[in-house]
Amino acid sequence: MRFPEDMVEQILAHMQGNLQEERCGLIGGVNGEARLFLPITNILHSPARFRMDASEQWQAFQTFEAQGLDLIAIVHSHPNGPSVPSPTDLAEFAYPGVLYLIAAPTAEGWQLRGFWLDEGQIREEGLEISRNASS
Repeated sequence: MRFPEDMVEQILAHMQGNLQEERCGLIGGVNGEARLFLPITNILHSPARFRMDASEQWQAFQTFEAQGLDLIAIVHSHPNGPSVPSPTDLAEFAYPGVLYLIAAPTAEGWQLRGFWLDEGQIREEGLEISRNASS
């Protein structure tokens, strides 16, 4: 899965914007190439769980459709770590075939990692970060 560097910066800035709760968003793209990140409000306002605002989520899906994009990734933060899916993430994941991104702070700064979650199994996916959207 390929992500433009400026999108990764945008995602991480959003995730760092409120360290008191998990932050979340959706990523639209084509053929494994991310094109658009849309932040979504976490209506739980919890440091350990997220639930996307349904109206914002619906609007994001409409935006993706209008731009010819598919939902390719769901992203959220773990402001207190770890940078891997939690048991709650596994239990509540509902989009097979969509990459699951987790942003979490580390000693070296914020890290963004991708995972495929299929039938309770976790498989990490390397993220290719390009200098710009056309790289």
